[in-house]
Amino acid sequence: MKRTQTWARENFAHLETLFHNANGYLGVRNAPEEGAAPGVDSVRGAYLNAFYEIRDVRYGEKLYGFPETQQVMVNVPDAQTVTLEAEGERFSLFDDSVGERLQTLDMAAGQTVRSCVWHTARGDLRVEVRRMASFARRELFLMRYCVTSEGYRGAIRLTAVLDADVRNHAAANDPRVAAEPLRCLRVDAVGLEGDTAYALATTLRSNLTLCCRVAQTCDWLPMHVHTATSAETAFTGALQPGERIELTQYACYADSRRTADPAGETLARLAECREMGAERLEAEQAAYLETFWRDARVEIDGDPACQQAMDFNLYELLQSTGTDGYSNVAAKGLSGEGYEGHTFWDSEIYVLPFFLWTRPDAARDMLRYRCETLERARANARSLGFARGALYPWRTIDGDECSAYFPAGTAQYHIDGDIAFAFVQYWDATGDLAFMAECGAEVLVETARFWLELGHMAEDGFRIDCVTGPDEYTCLVNNNFYTNAVAQNNLRGAVRALRSLTEAGLDRTVREATGVTDIEAEAFALAAERMYFPRDERNGISPQDDSFLQKKTLDLRAIPRDHFPLLLHYHPLFLYRHQVCKQADTVLAQLLFPDTADADTVRRSYDFYGRVTTHDSSLSLCVYAMMAARLGLSGQAAELFGDTVALDLNDTHGNTRDGLHTANLGGAYLCMLRGFAGLRLDESGLSLAPMLPAGWRGYAFTLCYRGCRFRCRVDGAGANLTWLTGADARVRLNGRWINLTGGDAGASGS
Repeated sequence: MKRTQTWARENFAHLETLFHNANGYLGVRNAPEEGAAPGVDSVRGAYLNAFYEIRDVRYGEKLYGFPETQQVMVNVPDAQTVTLEAEGERFSLFDDSVGERLQTLDMAAGQTVRSCVWHTARGDLRVEVRRMASFARRELFLMRYCVTSEGYRGAIRLTAVLDADVRNHAAANDPRVAAEPLRCLRVDAVGLEGDTAYALATTLRSNLTLCCRVAQTCDWLPMHVHTATSAETAFTGALQPGERIELTQYACYADSRRTADPAGETLARLAECREMGAERLEAEQAAYLETFWRDARVEIDGDPACQQAMDFNLYELLQSTGTDGYSNVAAKGLSGEGYEGHTFWDSEIYVLPFFLWTRPDAARDMLRYRCETLERARANARSLGFARGALYPWRTIDGDECSAYFPAGTAQYHIDGDIAFAFVQYWDATGDLAFMAECGAEVLVETARFWLELGHMAEDGFRIDCVTGPDEYTCLVNNNFYTNAVAQNNLRGAVRALRSLTEAGLDRTVREATGVTDIEAEAFALAAERMYFPRDERNGISPQDDSFLQKKTLDLRAIPRDHFPLLLHYHPLFLYRHQVCKQADTVLAQLLFPDTADADTVRRSYDFYGRVTTHDSSLSLCVYAMMAARLGLSGQAAELFGDTVALDLNDTHGNTRDGLHTANLGGAYLCMLRGFAGLRLDESGLSLAPMLPAGWRGYAFTLCYRGCRFRCRVDGAGANLTWLTGADARVRLNGRWINLTGGDAGASGS
């Protein structure tokens, strides 16, 4: 489970993203330890999940209710710098004297390895750097910098630097990245404490504090120097042919959102890590990942490239996602500063399902983040003029709205339905009624209330006006098909949760927290039952909204390839007045909610929207791959899946330098489950209707459903389910119920 490639000066920032180290709390981009050479595209950075600064939002014309501030993920003190000198020569990865350049991501060991040979005037040196962000000890970033003489004779100097003089990066002409560099931290102290160096810093406005503390081990004696913003530890010695020297650095981070004393916390954690030693820490990492891959790996038989890409996507989901209640998953995870570290609807619709089916406790913790920010969602609804209910922010870190462009941001009210969908899916997959009683039902009730505030009952049904759906090239419309679908599901979920909790005698918490009445629940049910969906009988498709089919078509074939994505080359009003989609919208609704349209309408809608969709969003290809599989279009599904699973590896969208596309990572996993395996989950249970993609011999995956962990294997002979561990379960396979029982570990059905 390794990915190895060479590197060059071109597109190096792309590789920094692909080979970054993260663990859901801490992320470090894989920048050159010694720094990038002039002219090399490099985005050096380290980040803590949900550790943020506040900045003002600048408007040309600011109107009532616009967010005045937003949160920004902070580039934190840099602990990855190590310089190497040999008899006056300074090492650089990009110098012509460096050869045999290799970079490896070892997904079984949880490490990245960079190696090369440096041809110095006094002989060759092999340089190997191993990096690891510990999954077992989330505060730890471990680096082992090894230099071996392959003919070199002479002095060597290794210098490790802790640099607190950092700032966030920017891209002036790309709305997906901050427009200008931002200094977020005030350095409070840099110093030495025993044989450790530390940097203590506080954000300028959010008043959050962090500490980074480092210590090194090396056979050579250290020399410490520090300034107001950095601390250096130098090791000097000599090497003869065949000899090697290794500098091992332990770096621990802690922040004031999670501990009252970040400095003390790092001191204690660093001592534990040093006592463990690098080899035991690496063994601990490998053991953690052995369990992870046992439960999470998707095996693809017959397509090695897709297998490696799928391994990469799942590993990056693990690296990207926070599960501590303070954090969640940002659009770029912890791999870069794109979208400024904000969490969107991606979290619930695209990423959470991976954890739901492999590590349901982690999925619950992701949902707890939404429980913890519910009060701010209530406040957000009030600021927008809604008397009741809660509206979650379109993009956020701490629960406050960060979207400065309301037509393609705040107006995407479907975020409430997306979150509600995830709560209901979690409940159906786990049966965890206790969590619904604790906070899940409260979220469902408050978001259901919001739909009653937003929509209105008309002669032809319950209508929801002036909204934006997932397609951000079509804004402020009436009755977006997807929005109405998630709203209907949200309303029904609230009614069902109240009924189930009442029957179980567990409804006291939600009723006291919300004051919900039976009359209000009846209003939820009525709005859901009478939800309006636009229809087009003439073409036999589901219109995206009331006006989409009335707009002028846009000939996508006539647009130059270098004008995509359209959002970077055309005014929003140009896009809004045309029949063009940035991403899957109605197709996504019909995928998640099959009962919203009959099979013929779904097929015709898929064909129609496929012709007008640019897939400028990374959230789109995977949806079309899933729907192609559902429709039995095996070859098309396989092709779209191949494009999906390799999107970041191939830098398809040209901006992986700014971070991974975490929604697409999850989308690749969903292609396997909702697409090829035909997975559906609702109140009646779990069902699978697998198909075999063109060119594959088979595939297999493990699911955890209602406490039962079982294996699904699909090949040319059909599908087979095998109980592995846990409770007994009943699963529908190709329309027939299969009993999976722990009485026989080999129990199976096909």
